Amino acid sequence: MDYTLAFDAPPETIYGHFTSAQYWDALMGVYRRFTPSDVTRFHSDEHGTDIEFVQVIPRSELPTIARKVIPADMVITRTQHFDPFDRTHRRAEGTYAASIPRGPGRFSGTYTLTEADTGSQLLLASVCKVWIPLLGGPLEDLMLHHVKGLFDAEEEFTAHWLARDH
Repeated sequence: MDYTLAFDAPPETIYGHFTSAQYWDALMGVYRRFTPSDVTRFHSDEHGTDIEFVQVIPRSELPTIARKVIPADMVITRTQHFDPFDRTHRRAEGTYAASIPRGPGRFSGTYTLTEADTGSQLLLASVCKVWIPLLGGPLEDLMLHHVKGLFDAEEEFTAHWLARDH
């Protein structure tokens, strides 16, 4: 699945927020309204920025099809890596992934942050694979549907974050 998010700020500004611990702590604050969520690792240096955070979704809130294969609360570990910003080309690239202990699949992707007519855009190229006969395809579709909602929520959060003049 390819998905594009748009921001009303130049890519350097967006990159600066994406690589700030303050941004991720604030985002976790929003997620905590719905489910336990915490940044478990944040590291930034000349090689880029790495963020790891954990979100817990109670089994009772999982769709019925997911409860068939997830025997307990779903603990999702998400990782993000942002390469250093390329000032010459005004862009940044990186990777992201999500994993579930003993989960029957994988989710990962790449991102490219570039300049756009109205600011910047973030192209997310995601791959989702679930290895369960008969249920794999429907679970992949369900996961990608929810990932789009997650990306939209993060886009909205970033727009509000920018509007607050961070």
